[in-house]
Amino acid sequence: MKKNVITINKVSYPCRLTIGAMVNYKRATGEDFSKFSGDDMEKLSIVVFEAVKSTCRADGVTFPYKSHEDIMDYIDMDQATTILGVQADEKENTEAKKN
Repeated sequence: MKKNVITINKVSYPCRLTIGAMVNYKRATGEDFSKFSGDDMEKLSIVVFEAVKSTCRADGVTFPYKSHEDIMDYIDMDQATTILGVQADEKENTEAKKN
């Protein structure tokens, strides 16, 4: 799995789309992650928040933010789509290897 870094308020944090992040997304929105399309900016900020929070927890990195609202003003679209784009590329590569 590729390791991404996301910068929030001038501090870099590790970021991956983990299973924990997807479960927490569902808990926060009531929507299964497989239904996420990226069209809703609030849900996109929840995905990014949960991905960073989950990765920091797994990697033992302190993450001081409590909600997606605390970070959404610091995340630009390039950062958000990089996180989601890397995950999409990995999924395609995994599926190609299966065939």
